[in-house]
Amino acid sequence: MTARITLEQELQELKQSVKEMARIAIENLKEGLIAFKQNDFDKAKQVMKNDELVDNLEENIAKQAIKIIWKEQPVAKDLRFVTGILKLITDIERIGDHASDIAEMTLHLTQTRNNRVMPITTQMAEIIESMVLKSIDALITLDEHLARTVIDEDDQVDELFSRLIYKITEELKKDEIDPNEAIYVMMVAKYFERVGDHAVNIAEWIIFITNGTHKNNQIF
Repeated sequence: MTARITLEQELQELKQSVKEMARIAIENLKEGLIAFKQNDFDKAKQVMKNDELVDNLEENIAKQAIKIIWKEQPVAKDLRFVTGILKLITDIERIGDHASDIAEMTLHLTQTRNNRVMPITTQMAEIIESMVLKSIDALITLDEHLARTVIDEDDQVDELFSRLIYKITEELKKDEIDPNEAIYVMMVAKYFERVGDHAVNIAEWIIFITNGTHKNNQIF
C-alpha cells in the first residue's frame, strides 16, 4: 500500500469521526430544542448526560488528527483539511455544550409560557438548527458555496435576538411576563445566538479548507 493511499484512508477516517461527532452534537441540539419548546424535563436531563459523548469524541479526533500530521506529514490541501478539522471540532464541541445549556435552562422554566415571546425563540431555534445542519453538510461535501450561505444566515439570528430583547423588555414593563421566565428565556436565546456563531465558525474553517483563506485573509 502506497503512502498516498494510506493518507487518503486516514483522512477519510478522520472525516467520518468528525461526521459522527457532529451527528451526536446535532441530535443533542435537536433534543435540547424540543425539551425547551415542550418543557420536557426528562428529555432535558438526557441531553445533559449525552454531552460527555461529544467531549470524548473531540479529544479522540484531536489525537487522530495530530497522529496524521506526525506520521503522514500532509502538505497543501491535505494539511489544510487536517488543520481545519482541528479548529472546527472545538466549535462542534461548543454546540454540544450549548445544547446541554439550553436543556439545563429548561429545568428552570414552568409549563406556562408567554405566547408573544415564544414564537421568536422558536424561529431562532429553527434557523440555528438549519445553520448547523448546513455547516456539517458543507464539511462532508467540502462545499464552499453552502458554507457561505451559513454565514449569511447568521444576520437573521442576530436580528431575532434583538427583537426578542425588545419584546421581553416591553412585556416586563407591562408586567405581562414573569421575571423568572424572562431571564431564562433570554439566556436560552443567547445560547441560540452562540450556536449560530459556532456554525459560522465551522463554515469559515470549511472555506479555509477549500481555498486557504480564513475570514478573507489568505493563509496558505
